[in-house]
Amino acid sequence: MDREPGRVQRIAALIVSAGMIWYMLPDHHRELIRMRMVYVAQRAAARVARTEGQTGMGEELAGRPGVAERHYTAAYAFSRTRDAFGRALESMRP
Repeated sequence: MDREPGRVQRIAALIVSAGMIWYMLPDHHRELIRMRMVYVAQRAAARVARTEGQTGMGEELAGRPGVAERHYTAAYAFSRTRDAFGRALESMRP
């Protein structure tokens, strides 16, 4: 009776395998991976902030100030997130 592992077992095996690989990496490789992940998150937050700001400007010019305000609020939140990632990245650098 060969039974395929279920979805939960597959996910658990993937998590355990990733954890094992992570702890087998040298410290400097782990730090480099962390820094790259923070950098990618910072760039993504910057891109979304820029897009939301531009959309807000378009909505404002189209005469929809309520919708524009929501986009401006989202742009501000994403720009603050981008800045937080930037500070985190600076604190990681030697």
